[in-house]
Amino acid sequence: MISQKDRALLRELAKQQMEYANLPVMAERKQRWYDFNDNKRSVTPMVTFEPWTFYDDIRPALACETEEGRRIEEEVRKQIVVHELIGDDRVVPDFFLIENHAEFVPFGLPFNRQESEESVGYHVIPVIEDLEDDFHKFKKSTWTFGTKEADAWKAQVEDVFGDILPVQVQTPPPYAVLTQWLLRYMSMETMMFSIYDYPELVHEMMDRLSNDYLEFLMDLEKNGMLTVNNHNLWLGQGTWAFTHELSAEPGKVTLKDTWGFMDSQETVAISPDMFAEFFFPYYRRIGEKFGRLNYGCCEPVDPVWENCVSKLENLCKVSVSPWADEEKMGEFLRGGRVVYHRKPSPNFIGADDVFDEEGFKAHILKTIRAAKGCRLEFSFRDIYTLKGDLGRPRRAMEIIRSLLEKHWEE
Repeated sequence: MISQKDRALLRELAKQQMEYANLPVMAERKQRWYDFNDNKRSVTPMVTFEPWTFYDDIRPALACETEEGRRIEEEVRKQIVVHELIGDDRVVPDFFLIENHAEFVPFGLPFNRQESEESVGYHVIPVIEDLEDDFHKFKKSTWTFGTKEADAWKAQVEDVFGDILPVQVQTPPPYAVLTQWLLRYMSMETMMFSIYDYPELVHEMMDRLSNDYLEFLMDLEKNGMLTVNNHNLWLGQGTWAFTHELSAEPGKVTLKDTWGFMDSQETVAISPDMFAEFFFPYYRRIGEKFGRLNYGCCEPVDPVWENCVSKLENLCKVSVSPWADEEKMGEFLRGGRVVYHRKPSPNFIGADDVFDEEGFKAHILKTIRAAKGCRLEFSFRDIYTLKGDLGRPRRAMEIIRSLLEKHWEE
């Protein structure tokens, strides 16, 4: 139960979020996102920060006294504090989001891991030690839906402030990270050596995994769980889903009506030819089912661009990570529709004790020059602390906007 005191507080916070959402600048940003994602006109590069990794640094104290009230308060205050602190191109949502999660369990296997006490890392406790000896452990993948829980939570939140801030239930955008799933069950060494020792089994493993995942996606579609992610929703790899090119009637959404995203960070140590032979066909099998597609995360995509990733006909954005060859990616993407989705190094903001503004300017200017003639987007990710300097993100935004104003159109 949410107390009357908590209800009063939450209603005031909902009013504040809605006030921010209705600011004229939000309408302007929203239109820029639509124009940018739909390639309708020349748009100055978009810039956003992903604040959840450093949210402990900026988290305001919660005032609600009940557990349910604090759960709602946390989500509303996130929208408020991020807008007030950063000032990037994020659009404050005019709704309260509830995610209707569906859990996909590859091969029906447990994900056993040992968490680090000092970092966000973890150690996988492998289920598969030798692919041939342990192949019998691979069973049919399983999945579950959380619709009832999401609907019940929606009703509770609506009872508090649904007349002020609408409540939406959305299934998160579907994704495919096949090699990441493999490393839930085996070490990197096992995956790598298996390619050499048991190539036929690697193909069988990838075939079964990709087919199971497609069956899971079709089940989402059949059960009306897919939602059109064409508005103010976060997509994997740190971008936003605004587009007029995807639409469908509620309850009749197909995969072709959705954004999807995929990456293969775990295969950076194998050759482009080996990636093309053992992994990309299975990624492509899934990726082509989506209406629009983002590809890549931290892995450098340039080695596999020409023979693999560029073949994805529905590709809209490709990650240009700190480990990518920026100039080469600029050559690949210049003049095309695919967005040069740059992930700057987080070290300037999240690792250095003192914000090196001159070094940061040079880092950003290098990207601006490498991406000339491309459609450029900056997404700041993996910033795990602000080192006590809460003004760094806003100052970084000021620097980026100044550099773009001086150098983007020159």
